[in-house]
Amino acid sequence: MIWLFDLDNTLVDRDAAFAAWASKAVADHGGDGADLAAIIAADDGGFSRKADLARVVIERLGLTDDVAATIEYFRAGIRDHVQAYPAVLDALDVLRGAGHAVGVVTNGDPAQQRGKIARCDVEPHVDAIVVSGEEGVAKPDPQIVEIALERLGAADVDRRDVWMIGDAAHADVAVGRAAGTRTGWVSHGRAWSGGRRPDVVAGTTRDVVALAASPAHRR
Repeated sequence: MIWLFDLDNTLVDRDAAFAAWASKAVADHGGDGADLAAIIAADDGGFSRKADLARVVIERLGLTDDVAATIEYFRAGIRDHVQAYPAVLDALDVLRGAGHAVGVVTNGDPAQQRGKIARCDVEPHVDAIVVSGEEGVAKPDPQIVEIALERLGAADVDRRDVWMIGDAAHADVAVGRAAGTRTGWVSHGRAWSGGRRPDVVAGTTRDVVALAASPAHRR
């Protein structure tokens, strides 16, 4: 089997890292709970436009009106705080130890994504890493899955032998469906509301992998 994983909020807890940075930033600049709530909301789980988020941060924290510097401010804060989910990298090692290939397929700025990967020591646990900002194509475009499979030496593999696992319905599940792979959704306790359900749904990445690897989902 080929296993492709999203990075943010799938292998690493990006939202917790942003919240940790935001809490410190608000405290450092004399803000309050309303400022923190506004910044967290503006982040939209990492899916908002970075310039729009920067504007909210500037306004709420009273920063100099420099969007580029503010974007780097919160990106650096995320890199400083991000951690892999407990034992999730061990789960990747188990897959590889069983002879499966494992890749990361992530959207985002190359320096930012590579910085998180380095801090969380993800690279030794996978066989390939594909970052949208390095490739000029992003999820949900299925071409990014094709790039990942080629890097894994599996360009001709039956797509039913490929799992795409992630937390974002509009990116991770959508790209898997577009590429013809099987799909696993990490719900983090949310209810599925995106139409036809993915092949596997569970609250954590480790639980998604366990279900996907179970006899019930073997071809």
